[in-house]
Amino acid sequence: MKILMYHLIEDLPGPMAVPPARFREQMELLADGPYTPVTEDDLHTMLASGRPLPENAVLITFDDGYANTITTALPVLERHGLPALMAVCGGYLTADRPLHVPHTVQEMADLDQVRAWAESGRGIAAHSYTHRRLTGLSDQALAWQMAGDHETLTGLLGREPRTFAYPYGAYDPRVQRAVAALYPLALATDEHHQPDLSHPYALSRIQVDPGWSLHAFRTALDSPADPAAAQRAARAADILTRATL
Repeated sequence: MKILMYHLIEDLPGPMAVPPARFREQMELLADGPYTPVTEDDLHTMLASGRPLPENAVLITFDDGYANTITTALPVLERHGLPALMAVCGGYLTADRPLHVPHTVQEMADLDQVRAWAESGRGIAAHSYTHRRLTGLSDQALAWQMAGDHETLTGLLGREPRTFAYPYGAYDPRVQRAVAALYPLALATDEHHQPDLSHPYALSRIQVDPGWSLHAFRTALDSPADPAAAQRAARAADILTRATL
């Protein structure tokens, strides 16, 4: 299984924004290539029953809950019939939303947009109440971030979130215990181990690099190595391709 991590789908500088043209060709490859896009439900079913995922399984995820995920990414996903999971901070959907949020852009999805995503049949994960680095919080603040997010998303969307994504990918045993009290699964970032549902509180993901060619993207998907190594392999594939041109 490979789990892909996106943030913005936008023509912006920086490591978190994948250009829309690249995203469209990546989604076309996932829809037409030798890959099987899977849903959040598929992961939870495997965790509960042990039923294996299909060969070449790929889960598409988006962190932070940008408006851009709804306005730009969702139409592409709909066109190709692809499932996906978006991680959302409950505090961004309420009147308590912070005046400043720690993101490349400040345009976060509002409640109607998040509901539109859910109504499309795609999953919503929790991402803490206000996107704090959880490992640096007191026990009380950590509990507030976890419970506040879970309660807010459940109340606003009418369904309990079942998956958690660590803000900044930061976790430790204390944070994992807090997550495990509320969620069966948790998504990490680029790790030196394969995603393994026998260790459901550190499912590692491949952060998609904005500069990857389609060849590099496919190299990352086809790599048998862990996500961190898959990223290195993708970058090396692009360097080799440019060197031979």
